[in-house]
Amino acid sequence: MPYAPPDKSGYLADAENSLLVQCLHWNTARSRLEPVPFHHGPSDTTAASWARLDNRDELAKKLDIDSAELARCCDTELILQSYLKWGEACVDHLIGDFVFVIHDRRNSRVFCGRDQMGVRPLYYFSLDNLFVCATSLAAFRHLKGVTLEIDSQWVAEYLVQLSMSFDRTPYSGIKKLPPAHSLTVTAERTELRQYFQLSAEPELKLKDSREYVIAYREQMEEAIRCRLDSDYPIGSELSGGIDSSTITAFAARFLEQPNKQLHTFGFAFAELEPRYIMAVAQACRLHNNHIVAAREAESEKVRKRSLALLGYPVEHGTATLHEPFYHLAEQIGIRTLLSGFGGDEFGTTIHGYLVPMGMAVQGRYRELFNTLPGNPLYRLLRLLKLEWRRRKTNNFSCFGQIADNGFVDAYKSRWPHRVVRDELAVRYGLEERYFEDARFDTGYTDLKKFTLEKRWQPFMPTRMENCSLMAAGRRIDYRWPLLDLRLVRLFLSIPSQENIYRGMGRYLHRRAIDGVVPQLVAWKQGKDMGMVTGQREDSWRPLLDLDVSELHPALEEYIDTELLRRQVKQLPSLGNGPGDNRRFQLTRNISSAIKLSAWFKHLETGEGLS
Repeated sequence: MPYAPPDKSGYLADAENSLLVQCLHWNTARSRLEPVPFHHGPSDTTAASWARLDNRDELAKKLDIDSAELARCCDTELILQSYLKWGEACVDHLIGDFVFVIHDRRNSRVFCGRDQMGVRPLYYFSLDNLFVCATSLAAFRHLKGVTLEIDSQWVAEYLVQLSMSFDRTPYSGIKKLPPAHSLTVTAERTELRQYFQLSAEPELKLKDSREYVIAYREQMEEAIRCRLDSDYPIGSELSGGIDSSTITAFAARFLEQPNKQLHTFGFAFAELEPRYIMAVAQACRLHNNHIVAAREAESEKVRKRSLALLGYPVEHGTATLHEPFYHLAEQIGIRTLLSGFGGDEFGTTIHGYLVPMGMAVQGRYRELFNTLPGNPLYRLLRLLKLEWRRRKTNNFSCFGQIADNGFVDAYKSRWPHRVVRDELAVRYGLEERYFEDARFDTGYTDLKKFTLEKRWQPFMPTRMENCSLMAAGRRIDYRWPLLDLRLVRLFLSIPSQENIYRGMGRYLHRRAIDGVVPQLVAWKQGKDMGMVTGQREDSWRPLLDLDVSELHPALEEYIDTELLRRQVKQLPSLGNGPGDNRRFQLTRNISSAIKLSAWFKHLETGEGLS
């Protein structure tokens, strides 16, 4: 575990053929009691996990564990006891953030599992008589029998931001256990099984709209409350947006001494962000608010750190963008960091605009009339306009709210400036996949279908994987209440029309937080935070120091280096006006090349490990 020494570590080895190693950072009182790894003598079964279970009480009842014994039970023991009772079906009974590995010696079996939302990663390699798994790809470079061979397709995809995947990694032969999957390994087989799939739940039918709000708020409160279990101070990301403000405000309400226990961390790069951040802090009477007011370019130090912790170039930029939070939190002694990520995609969905289109397609005009904004006359006119567009575009088959707002045009303007070699773009079908992302919501009129097909995408677990590892490097446990499985499933069961009223999106969530989150934030119409003021105009200038000839020579196979060299020279002369995406794309190209080169060198020399 690079950088942050574990509070406790241990291993268990067979005389013949197995080694299980676990490193642990303490967070709760019971974590101090956890054996690492956990061995159950009567069954000769050993388990190790990186886990936080949210249904401990429910599990204890099923396993006949009383409250006194439960207080001494670590989550790894509950997982192992579940396996001993239900076998491989144990994953069906677990709720929380977890990855685990169980070595069942009596049955000559290794069993691994990952939580439904994919909060933490588990990577594995299986060949002939060797099986290896680890929570970071960085571990594999130290193991005999595992050859790290870079996947050429992954590198090409990384250059056009298409590399994120549920199951693939940057290394051929090493796979990632997908969310909601388990893995069984024996001498005869390696079997991957999906044990859960997000779906449009059977629609919940309650008496009225008020009851949906109550049900949603109760589950949301539980999702936040169960993530406050810590013997250390707690941090909460606070951007001033509705999601992070919700998490912070309710956490402050549930903690006994929020002034001492709760710290907030936020960026104030846009002109209105301080106003909304401080509105929440003042309403909750929080004293410990830490604001980063200027955004700097990613430093070489942070880049090396991410390679040491992840074992490959960071795919989701938030993981390194939030490094100032992790650094300060470590100094304060914080070991839990709450995030509002996931709200836009699920519970506080920003895609409520799809609901009126769905009503129009289904001919639900009375409901549609009541949903649209404005006085009765304006609502009628809007209804007629929506119906005209529906007929014109064949039930919205070519219509997309986001795509119509310049999404496709932005992608079209960026694609010609790519630096990945053309032959690789053709070989891996990159152009088609690139523009599929640009089409985004085109043709969708069903909010739940869109959520499941377009919002539940690899970027979600990838962000959590990357952030979890970066934060763990400073003993911090990342937690995402709005991606609580129970809350997500409830959201998917509530009628979609509850999410919008009179043109006001996020309507279900806004009503649920009313009176806890300040009205200035809770009922803010959009996400706009004003002009960006805290990001240096010349934040791209460090990229000009790149000497293309000093990039790792292996990149010649992937990058048109002459084009990249011209782009480095061209960058200072480009503007950054509306509709001009050249600086954005060139900055991204140069940054990707620097990260890939650092990775190749890291693999050869171990640079960055300390």
